Amino acid sequence: MKVIQYIYLACILIFSFDSLAIVVRHDVQASKYELEKTPSFFVDMPDGGHGALIAPNWVVTVAHLLPPNIIDKTLQIGEYEVEVEKVIIHPGITDIPESMLSGDASDLMDFMMTAHDIALVKLSSDLPDSAPIDIYSENKELNQVITGYGRGTTGNGITGSIQGTQGKFRLLQNRIEEAHTNWLSITFDSGEKALDLEGIDGSGDSGGPLIMAVEGKKYLVALFSWDYIEGNLEEFAAGHYGKKSYQVRISTYSDWIRKTMSEN
Repeated sequence: MKVIQYIYLACILIFSFDSLAIVVRHDVQASKYELEKTPSFFVDMPDGGHGALIAPNWVVTVAHLLPPNIIDKTLQIGEYEVEVEKVIIHPGITDIPESMLSGDASDLMDFMMTAHDIALVKLSSDLPDSAPIDIYSENKELNQVITGYGRGTTGNGITGSIQGTQGKFRLLQNRIEEAHTNWLSITFDSGEKALDLEGIDGSGDSGGPLIMAVEGKKYLVALFSWDYIEGNLEEFAAGHYGKKSYQVRISTYSDWIRKTMSEN
């Protein structure tokens, strides 16, 4: 099945590197990034990674997280465990050629820039109306500060991503430095350019929500998706200062999201 092949290949790309979870500044106490409670819209997917609750019975996530048997599983959303009723994957998703998954990364990076990585999950029951977060529909994300959320192992900008105990919930701050049709990009800055809680995502954070405040109201602007890689794929080391990652740009898909939910 084409979709499953894409998801499998995407997982090879995003999960095969040692980039597991939010990586923090080396000069800020790691505990400052940790939170005891997840936001009401934060979703833990059944086999790792995350999503965001955008309506009482709808979750948006990245397509590469979805296992073939997700219909039989439950999602953890705050204090609730909710069964999956239906999954709708964006129709633009295509296969990643296997030839791009080894050697020089340039062809794969060009492919990813035109790719899609988004899906909607319909829940079997509604959550409280106060729980979801609104999606962002405008195109004013560039240079804005975002807060991103994820759960997993960690590291810092000097060590890069390291192994450790998964399960801690963390946030990071960053600034949108590039805005492309399907993607928003952040870079892990250091020194004076870095924000107080500067950080970058890793593969364990895929699907994690990026939140932006507009006139005091919070919106979902993106979902963590993939790392930008230069050089040989097998030599890539994630989580160091200067590394860049790309996130699903929700505003691009806002019409598709609303249309899909209304039709289903």
